[in-house]
Amino acid sequence: MDTGIRRRAALAGVCATLAGCVPTAQQQAEAFTPTATATTARARESRRFDTRDLNLMLQAAIGTLQDLGYTIEETQAQHGVIVGSKLSGARFRAQIVVRPGAAGDAIAVRATFQRIIPRPGAMLAFGDTVTEPEVYQTFFEKLAQSAFLTAHEI
Repeated sequence: MDTGIRRRAALAGVCATLAGCVPTAQQQAEAFTPTATATTARARESRRFDTRDLNLMLQAAIGTLQDLGYTIEETQAQHGVIVGSKLSGARFRAQIVVRPGAAGDAIAVRATFQRIIPRPGAMLAFGDTVTEPEVYQTFFEKLAQSAFLTAHEI
């Protein structure tokens, strides 16, 4: 068999294999459709505050984490990101994102809490997302109080 024919046959085989890897329109749509679990988690982790003062909410979030025993490890105010951790039997990590709401008339705050689980012999630890609603309810209640107190300079 001619080497040119072999090459073309091999190329046709590769193309046919790659064509089978292309996702269908339904698969693409499903990839961008949030699952019920993701929607529930987002609702648990997010709150909307009726203020336009981003700095106020950043200060309130930092104060709330500190009141809950977290040490602030990193802040990127220009991006609205706060990261803190605490030791309370286990190591916990909090990640807060503060950003203007879609309509521009409110501030959206999303909090994620994780238990950090060390892996013996591994360089990196494993983060297990905290799903207990009470943790998020407590944080957002204290955040609302802190924002009120900060806004009224109390």
